[in-house]
Amino acid sequence: MAEKPETQLVTRRQFLGTATAAVGTGLVGLRPAERTVSAAESRAESFALGLVTDVHYADAARAGSRCYRDSQEKLRSAVETFNRQELSLVAELGDLVDAGPDKALDLKYLHAIREVFEELQCPRHYVLGNHCVARLTKAEFLANCGATVKKSYYSFDSGRYHFVVLDANFKKDGSPYAAGNFAWTDTWIHEPQQRWLAEDLQKARGRKTIVLVHQNLDKQADPHGVKNAPELRRILEQSGDVLAVFQGHMHAGGCAKLAGIPYCTLRAMVEGPGAENNAYAVVTLDKQDRITLRPFGRQQSVAFG
Repeated sequence: MAEKPETQLVTRRQFLGTATAAVGTGLVGLRPAERTVSAAESRAESFALGLVTDVHYADAARAGSRCYRDSQEKLRSAVETFNRQELSLVAELGDLVDAGPDKALDLKYLHAIREVFEELQCPRHYVLGNHCVARLTKAEFLANCGATVKKSYYSFDSGRYHFVVLDANFKKDGSPYAAGNFAWTDTWIHEPQQRWLAEDLQKARGRKTIVLVHQNLDKQADPHGVKNAPELRRILEQSGDVLAVFQGHMHAGGCAKLAGIPYCTLRAMVEGPGAENNAYAVVTLDKQDRITLRPFGRQQSVAFG
């Protein structure tokens, strides 16, 4: 096999200079606000969170469109942007690191990117992706990534909203992905988690809910999709409280609305070299729970109306 070309890295000064221009281009296509409000009023009425996915950091040569080393500076730029916003939390939607050749290097990559992510000045939440467990178990990843919650699926409240973090890294037989023991297209949310989800949404009844997951819940026939997604969507629809699902995994991104629920797939940060190819977003919910996604870099804008 031919050796993959090395990524051409830019200096931090060059990277951040380019990032400023990239942010501006990401704002094209946003819908105008329905009314003009003051900055103070806007802050009082809204809730904001940052989203990033598929960082795939590794100290490795570029492979195709994936520029693994560049993800370190891309994430640092995103963190600096997030720290300038008034965010309640930031969620990383899976595949924080790429697979190293062995567990020791995987942990080295994880600790390096963790240092960048820990510069955030608001709470962080982690969703497990398939690459997170390419060399590690779920428990090993969660013990080393900087997560305060050591569970692969759980829920929490922030402001007036309920959040659910799901884990689709299970095989059809219900066994968990672990240290490469899986096929990435054999993706399921196992029955105990389904029962937990239904009970959790029932307990949170009446509280508007945001769901975070790595693999896609809107396209079960696609290789990137959760194979029992229809069962999961039924649970979400029956609750009547789910405002949106945010997910990663499919690097190009996209958005679909099924039974009134938007399924928004964020673009992968790892795709393309340099700051001009960064991708992340800030999601704002207003007083009426209307969602606006502010895209940065190559993240697409999304209409939730």
